[in-house]
Amino acid sequence: MTSKSPNSQPLGEFDLIARYLAPLATSKAARGLRDDVAVLGLAGLGGDLVLNVDAIVAGVHFFADDPPHVIAERVLRINLSDLAAKGAEPLGYLLTLALSPDQDEAWIADFTEGLRRNQDTMGWSLLGGDTVRTSGPLTISVTAIGQAETGTVPMRGGAQPGDHIWVSGTIGDAALGLAVCQGKGPGLPTSLDDFVVERFRQPEPRLKLGQALVGTGMVSASADVSDGLIADLGHIAKASGLCARIDGTLVPTSLAGGTAIAADPVWFERMITGGDDYELLLTTPPSAASQFEQIASDCGISLTKIGLMEQGAGVFVTNRQGNPLALETAGYRHF
Repeated sequence: MTSKSPNSQPLGEFDLIARYLAPLATSKAARGLRDDVAVLGLAGLGGDLVLNVDAIVAGVHFFADDPPHVIAERVLRINLSDLAAKGAEPLGYLLTLALSPDQDEAWIADFTEGLRRNQDTMGWSLLGGDTVRTSGPLTISVTAIGQAETGTVPMRGGAQPGDHIWVSGTIGDAALGLAVCQGKGPGLPTSLDDFVVERFRQPEPRLKLGQALVGTGMVSASADVSDGLIADLGHIAKASGLCARIDGTLVPTSLAGGTAIAADPVWFERMITGGDDYELLLTTPPSAASQFEQIASDCGISLTKIGLMEQGAGVFVTNRQGNPLALETAGYRHF
């Protein structure tokens, strides 16, 4: 005999969290499970611990035949991106490996080499974890641990009416890279194909920029772009009880992105909803603009104001021609 859901509609990720898991998150550190991280402050720490966890599954979040060291770098980088969005400094991580029969010792050696390279670059280390065998697909989970000054970590839900919306780097390269890997790309020159595939496989966590921006105390809400620009901005808008209005002509794109859109404007929608960019997404009061632009310049990373937070609900976006855009989907759905 099988049990049925309390209602006939399948649960989405955020419905599942709100209905079943959030009531268990009784600690203040959990932030009601309405944020991307937990923030744990204890006497003697000298700051707050910032905790987040992400799991990736072969055939869902990465290609099973990707080189093991690339997979290792990817799973650490996407966790570091969450710390970056909160202005945290990485301390270490816990690793859980559910290995399928396809992962032999040579695979594990190459995978751990990828972990080592990331640790050497990012200045953190493995702290512990668990390793098991599974008959299912390879599954990897990382719990990242960072540190921030006490009381400085912004939430998703802190945006105010009139706040500027900022995004780092360029948007849509990872969506293009995934399309190229699937043989569905827009027909870019080989050099641009290689660029977007690298952006998909090896995202760049904006740690120094995130630390500098959050350190000003002027970030009202923050996240990273993982599910897609529109989806993640929607999370900020909903948590803040506001709407977000995006000017599509301001959304920053790379040469590859601009080339794809010029060839077929439908790529703009795919790029702002495709996800896996792992760029910073922030809201700030207007008075922060000049300071934020200077910080981004000092860090050598572009930071672009793309819209405003307003009274209302939802996310409204115009296309590259300035016309309202009706999106079929906001971004990646985990369920």
